[in-house]
Amino acid sequence: MDKWVERQPKGRWRAVTVRNGEKGPLRVKVLLATLQTKDEEGCVGPRERLAVFRSLETKPQTWYTLSNERQAKRGVLARVHGSRHLIEELLEQGNEEVGLDHYEVRSWAGWHHHMTLSLLALWFLQLEKLRLGKKNAGGDGAAGACDLHGTVADCGSERGADRGRDQPHAAA
Repeated sequence: MDKWVERQPKGRWRAVTVRNGEKGPLRVKVLLATLQTKDEEGCVGPRERLAVFRSLETKPQTWYTLSNERQAKRGVLARVHGSRHLIEELLEQGNEEVGLDHYEVRSWAGWHHHMTLSLLALWFLQLEKLRLGKKNAGGDGAAGACDLHGTVADCGSERGADRGRDQPHAAA
């Protein structure tokens, strides 16, 4: 495969932006080719699209992938291929934080229920982290009702203060 890629004219490669990174936009060169696949018995399979991605860094890397979407644009294929690491990280986070991999089910319906609820819990946690701007919401590591629903001005006076200060005290 590498020899075939090296023989391709430079005019077939297009530079596309995958995503914005910490060090600037991540760009790759993409080459697309349509090919006919074969199954294990050697019978003719479906026509698929080969996408070859080459990084534009000092040490170039090359990735190959097949797509059954023959109409997909280079930029779309590059963004989908480039997001695979982020998806793997989120699934690993789901395993650690919400028990995405802790299922003991006896049916597909049970598995789907577990996955749906776990992914909803992970989505909620991600939204809260983005909203709060840090990993732990509260000072002691636990989120309180004020952290989740109120503002700092509303809840600041309640922390550490006597909540019943307007109530008559037994000593009075």
